[in-house]
Amino acid sequence: MRQSGLVLLVLAMLFLVSACSSTNKALRTEVPAEALEKDHLKKSFNNDTNTNPGEEYIGKFSYLKQLPLEKQEAFTRFKVERNLQNLHNFTPEDMVLIYLYCISIGDPDLIYAITFNGGQLPDLDQFRKDYFEYAMNDDSETAVHYRYYDSIKVDESTAEENKVTVLISVSIETTTHTMALGLQKEDQVWKLDIYHLIKAYIDKASKNKTK
Repeated sequence: MRQSGLVLLVLAMLFLVSACSSTNKALRTEVPAEALEKDHLKKSFNNDTNTNPGEEYIGKFSYLKQLPLEKQEAFTRFKVERNLQNLHNFTPEDMVLIYLYCISIGDPDLIYAITFNGGQLPDLDQFRKDYFEYAMNDDSETAVHYRYYDSIKVDESTAEENKVTVLISVSIETTTHTMALGLQKEDQVWKLDIYHLIKAYIDKASKNKTK
């Protein structure tokens, strides 16, 4: 009887030890999993709060990338070589996108190179000075405003052989904004006829100083 009671006691103890061991194992595997899940949620939350989808889109957007790849490459060559032949196949719409790209990166030298001269442009140094002082801020806002453009097309009703107007439109909620940019053919390239806009900025600044 004593032996039988002893055996039962030993078996009961072994059962308890086994049960405790299983519970501890379960706890050891469950706690790290819970901690990992919380850590994952925390990281996801931080990523969500630190990432602005709009800013990410703006960072990736480029007017240049709206052109076919071969024209992107042609313009990249033009930036290096300053050879207008690289732009001979660009349409007026293409050149407006190039212009918006140039003002988005704030490069007056490139803007100068694609601006219609017609005997009206100052030298590059003066143009650069005027652009930085009078036009750059407004142009930067324009580049941001039209990055979501809905359409870009030549105004066929006013088009001439070597002179056109390109209309670029953007819709914001129920309002549509349209900007008209004139271009003229010069050196076999459609160039932006925009120096009068810079002069308007200069005149406006002069009037404000005299008030």
